[in-house]
Amino acid sequence: MLKPEETIVNNEFEAEKINDLINEKKIKKIVFTPSKIGIWEVKSHKNNNIYWVDIETKYCSCKGFYYNFMKKACYHISAVSTALSQNAYKIELLSDSEMNDYFNNQIDNLINNNI
Repeated sequence: MLKPEETIVNNEFEAEKINDLINEKKIKKIVFTPSKIGIWEVKSHKNNNIYWVDIETKYCSCKGFYYNFMKKACYHISAVSTALSQNAYKIELLSDSEMNDYFNNQIDNLINNNI
């Protein structure tokens, strides 16, 4: 079990990572038009990985979410929530006809980055 001081350091560390993501403009909302389907993307600090976040279901595609979802939410979810509340994110508009290409490219990147 974590000691209180370790929890505080962990929270400060996560707060710093969240601020870095916001300051480095690594949080983006992709909006497809005219359907208005929206997808949140968070670009990794460490590499070119992009994680998908669903604010409503509190889901993230990162490994941390997969391994820790029973304990706590990953910081990407908190980063998107913070960016949303501060209006500190980029918006990219794509047409609905570009949706298949978008997802195919993301899946290709996911597969190629995990090999």
